[in-house]
Amino acid sequence: MEIRLSQDNCGRRIGLDEKKAAMLELLNAFADICETNNIRYWLDGGTLIGAARHKGFIPWDDDIDVMVPRKDLKRLKMITGGKIGEFFLTDPDDRIFDFDEHWRLCDGRYVVKSKNSGIYRPLFIDLLPMVGFPDNQEEVERIFHKLRILRFIHQWTAGPVWHGTSFFRKVYHLVMRPIGLMIGYNRIMDKIESLKNRFDFDEKEYVGNMCSSVAEWRGKVRREDYVRPNQMEFEGRLYSVPGNYIEYLEPLYGKNCTVELPPPEKRIANHSEEVYQFVGKGNRK
Repeated sequence: MEIRLSQDNCGRRIGLDEKKAAMLELLNAFADICETNNIRYWLDGGTLIGAARHKGFIPWDDDIDVMVPRKDLKRLKMITGGKIGEFFLTDPDDRIFDFDEHWRLCDGRYVVKSKNSGIYRPLFIDLLPMVGFPDNQEEVERIFHKLRILRFIHQWTAGPVWHGTSFFRKVYHLVMRPIGLMIGYNRIMDKIESLKNRFDFDEKEYVGNMCSSVAEWRGKVRREDYVRPNQMEFEGRLYSVPGNYIEYLEPLYGKNCTVELPPPEKRIANHSEEVYQFVGKGNRK
C-alpha cells in the first residue's frame, strides 16, 4: 500500500477536542480487536499518566500511546490483514512513511502535518512494539547508543529536503543529504530494526520500548511485574495497563507523576503538528 498525502489533501483544520475524539475511536477499535483475540496491550506514556491522574486525556496532551509485544502486533496484522474496521495498520517493515519505527493505527479521514519534518500522515495512534532487553546493562546501553547514531544519520536520507527543528538542523540535513542517500534509507532502517528486534518479549527478564529516542533505556522494566493483570479507566472505559505502572512511569516522567501536575510552564503539548480533514482523492493507492 502506498500513501501519498500533501497540502492539497488538507481541508478544514480541526481542533484538539475533535482530534481527541477521533483518536479515542481508534483506541476503542484497537482495544476491541485485541480483547477479542487475546492480543496483549497496555496504555503507555502520557496516555497512561492521563488514566492514572485524570481518568482520561491529560488536558493539554495531543496523542495516544499503546505498548504491544512486537510478535502480538505481527499476529494482529495476520488476523486483520492490516484493516480494523475503517482504520488501517502501518508496520515499519512496510516503509509506508518516512522515519516510522512505530506501528500505527491510522484514520484516513484526517491528515496530520508535522511542522518540523514537513511529512504528511493520516491521523494515528502509536502502537509501540515492546521487545526484550539484553541481560547485561552495558549491552543495553550499547544498543541504544548505536540506535542514537543510526537515527541521527537516518535524518539525512528522507523527508523534505528542508526539514528540522531549527535553522541549523535544516541546513545540516541539507548538506548531509547526499551522504545519507549514498548510504541508503532502507539500509539504515534495516539496521535499526534488526537492533531493536534482537530479543523476544517473552524470552527476557527485562523488556521495554526501543523506539524511544527521548527516554531511551529508562523504559526498561521487569516483564513479570509489567504484565501483571491490571486495568484503569480512560475516558469512561477500562483498558489494560501495566501491573507496576507507577514503578514504570516514575523513572521516565518523575516522582509522583501519576498524582501531581507538572509546573504550569510544562503543561503544553510536546508535538508540533496540525490536523485537517482529508479532502480529495488518491490518498491510498
